[in-house]
Amino acid sequence: MKERLIEFLAYLKIGQKQFEIKAGLSNGYVDKLGDNITLKSLNKIETAYPELNINWLKTGEGDMVKSTVNQNNVEGDNIQGNNVTVNKSQTDKFLDLLKASDDQLSKSQEQIDRLIGLLEKLNKL
Repeated sequence: MKERLIEFLAYLKIGQKQFEIKAGLSNGYVDKLGDNITLKSLNKIETAYPELNINWLKTGEGDMVKSTVNQNNVEGDNIQGNNVTVNKSQTDKFLDLLKASDDQLSKSQEQIDRLIGLLEKLNKL
């Protein structure tokens, strides 16, 4: 288990001390870790590092990090997951705005055409 934890720390590019501080574990905890871990320590690690697959840490089975993706907002502008952040580009936002403007322009043109038609009928009278 110690080797897997050290592998996770290398993945995060952090040292043991930083890990221990963030997780609220004692100084030197990683060095003293064997094949057994208390539920209390496991909960601290899981709270501090929710991306860590605890089953992988305990058994070595599965992926080291959880493969969840969280969408930040209803419009889908920003999506974040482990090691990935996708932001809707400014170009895409501009194109969406342009399409909305084009729709409004089409509606306005329809109204203008109707008004012109009415004016033409009035001029014939």
